[in-house]
Amino acid sequence: MSWSDLPADLVAAVADRIGDHADFACFHSVCPSWHSASAAHGARRSAPLLLLPAENHFRVDRRLWSLADDTIASIPAPAARGNNFHFASPRGWTLAVTSDFSATLLHPFTGASASLPTLPPSLCFEFIVRDMAWDRSPHGVMIGVERSAPTTREYLCAFFCRPGDRSWSPVECSELDQVSSITYCDCDGVFYLFDGETRKTVGPYSETFAVASVIQPPEMLVPEHLRRGAPWDRRKVESTLIVSSSDFLVIVRTHLLHPGETVGSRELFKAFRWDRRRGNPTGWAEVDDIDDRAVFVNGFRGFCVEANRVNGVRRNCMYAASSYQDGSYTKGRYAVSVLDLAGLTTDRLSLGNLGNCRCRPFWHWPSWCMPNLH
Repeated sequence: MSWSDLPADLVAAVADRIGDHADFACFHSVCPSWHSASAAHGARRSAPLLLLPAENHFRVDRRLWSLADDTIASIPAPAARGNNFHFASPRGWTLAVTSDFSATLLHPFTGASASLPTLPPSLCFEFIVRDMAWDRSPHGVMIGVERSAPTTREYLCAFFCRPGDRSWSPVECSELDQVSSITYCDCDGVFYLFDGETRKTVGPYSETFAVASVIQPPEMLVPEHLRRGAPWDRRKVESTLIVSSSDFLVIVRTHLLHPGETVGSRELFKAFRWDRRRGNPTGWAEVDDIDDRAVFVNGFRGFCVEANRVNGVRRNCMYAASSYQDGSYTKGRYAVSVLDLAGLTTDRLSLGNLGNCRCRPFWHWPSWCMPNLH
């Protein structure tokens, strides 16, 4: 009998006794039979990692911070050299973009990479690379952008490319003026493009890229103090779409404060749910509980993770990652805040090792990913 022939229940029992997340990742990837036998255990203990931007253009590794045990690991990524911007995803893949708009798909957990066409010329002077959104499906990659400034001319905000394409093609979605996030859903094969300003969602098919559905935004009243006053005195209202096989969630909140900023007394934090399983004829409903799961949010994406006693993730909360300038013009720091939906409270995590890391301010955001070998 070889190691790969061990009974599945024995492999699962061994997996249950592995305490370290890195050790489990190695165990989980030994062979297909071990991967399958320990899949349930892996799903229970899986917690997101935070991909940290490189401090300079010459690094050939990327740093990942573990929420589960506050460790920072460096993963060799030779193909990442010179790629200034990295956008992680819950499926393991990362989109890397250089200052000349060359694009590459990288997989930090396997070392795989794939070249993509240079970003469309029409985008080069219309957006800040840091604010780009993206996702991939088995049929191709889609990118979307927020406007860097108001414009009166026709504006294309989303593009796609299929494997082997030499250029990007526009997505016909006149319903959106900009794209704040893109999420591919395996259960229906649709990309969901979300405009964080209007909170409207457009869903193109991943095979044809033709629009399959348009989801109108939830009805909500923004408090008057968030709609009036001088621009520098108003809080920015940020919205995030989270897509799962069972529902859509839209989280609406005021922007997070960083150390040194004035703390206001009137914050906004709301969640709206659309139940996909029931067809939900009534549409969006405001909720104060999202069940035993948490939402992980960064500058361009949000996704759900099961909350349980194994992975240390708090239920009914949102984990928001960001970076901020701490007084140094050239360097900044990272922050992770936890917003409790039931108590409407905000806690800033004691970051330990992450708190000691420095980053380039403003132009680069950290992004959440899930350890994935596929």
